[in-house]
Amino acid sequence: MSQVEEPSISVRVDPTNPGQFFACCGLLELADRLWQGAEGWFDEPGTNFFLRSVSAGAVTSPTTLFTNISRCSLKNGMTELQLQRRQDLPSIRKRVSEPLEIEKLDEEKKILDTLWREAPISLLEPFNMRLDWFLDKRAGGSIFKTWAGQQSVAEISFELQAALRDDVWNGTTADEWLTKSTNVDGLPFNFDSNLATVGSDLDLGFSLDPLRASKASIIPVPIRPLLEFLAFVGLQRFRPLEIGENLPRRDRRYRFASWSDPSPPQIASAWACCVTGSPDSWVSEFKLLYRTEYLKSFLPATRIRR
Repeated sequence: MSQVEEPSISVRVDPTNPGQFFACCGLLELADRLWQGAEGWFDEPGTNFFLRSVSAGAVTSPTTLFTNISRCSLKNGMTELQLQRRQDLPSIRKRVSEPLEIEKLDEEKKILDTLWREAPISLLEPFNMRLDWFLDKRAGGSIFKTWAGQQSVAEISFELQAALRDDVWNGTTADEWLTKSTNVDGLPFNFDSNLATVGSDLDLGFSLDPLRASKASIIPVPIRPLLEFLAFVGLQRFRPLEIGENLPRRDRRYRFASWSDPSPPQIASAWACCVTGSPDSWVSEFKLLYRTEYLKSFLPATRIRR
């Protein structure tokens, strides 16, 4: 770790919002890949997150980092042949009259639709990162899959990133990255704990998902797209510690810790999940809000110790 303490980038953070914490982790992950070496850390209150490069000659401006995040190519884990076949099947089906052949095509389309919804996502150049933590049942990554089974991880990712290319981001400082809300023509991942306090579908009187999924009557909802996108990236390496694994799911708690020593993601991830302690770090806990059996949200966190 470098001995220089001057950060290249400073981001304002709400320490009670676990989505913002994991967004900082994702930001460190991407900066480390872009700059070929980066360190991140929180200030003592946990209200600011800092980034700096440890690679000589790296271009570390906030604009360059943001531009690469918003413009890098995203790819669903399906092959090009599978993607093309999924696109062609509806027109092929219209030309078929044999019931058995129709049934076969429908089954193939169902399989390809499942892959479209659930296959891993890759961030291509300059990050070259595969995101598949939501499929990881063995190590518990799938616990934090907050979107419902019929929602597509690809579509959510693509629409969040597309929102970052809107002109409203022009002139936005790094300090505002995790607090800026915009209207997104899609769904959030529900990592932002502010969304969990807005109200359930029952509170609203109707469900947003069917309306939004139909694309015929989209209701724009203010979402913090960079927070949601970066938290999705951060959870690949940074995972909270589960507390109470023998308790009912709704009663389990998830613990994470800020860290105050400038660290690369390989070390910071151990501190973040409380495997080892960083000096002057804060430990916080949060729960998951189960809107349905599968649709979840991150609830606000409570600091439990230092």
